[in-house]
Amino acid sequence: MMFVFDTLSQLESYEGAFPAIRTIIDVMDRSLPYEEGDGRYDTPEKSNVKYIIDSFLTSDKGFKAEKHEGKNVMEIVLEGDEIVSIDGSVFRLSSGRFLLYGGDEEARRGLAYALPEHTRAVRFFF
Repeated sequence: MMFVFDTLSQLESYEGAFPAIRTIIDVMDRSLPYEEGDGRYDTPEKSNVKYIIDSFLTSDKGFKAEKHEGKNVMEIVLEGDEIVSIDGSVFRLSSGRFLLYGGDEEARRGLAYALPEHTRAVRFFF
């Protein structure tokens, strides 16, 4: 099990361990996930990094995250707030934070912290 839970301001410090983070930083710096609609995207650099943007309403049950075997997943909340649960570990994601985990993990997304909240997130796969 591997987790990295930190603030976006620290993202560059993980680039040595995960070189694909440079592509994620470039995409975020151009604000593409904020401007694009929900859907699946390739990075403009044609790298092995792909991403999905989705909007949802958090709830007490949340929903099962799509698995991405053999890939790393980085989730960044663009607006709103959610709880992500992975194999018993719980992370509260809000704007300005990211969670990096293995795509083979059983993850539950969209869990409400308090009241249901409209949340928009981007998930990068690499």
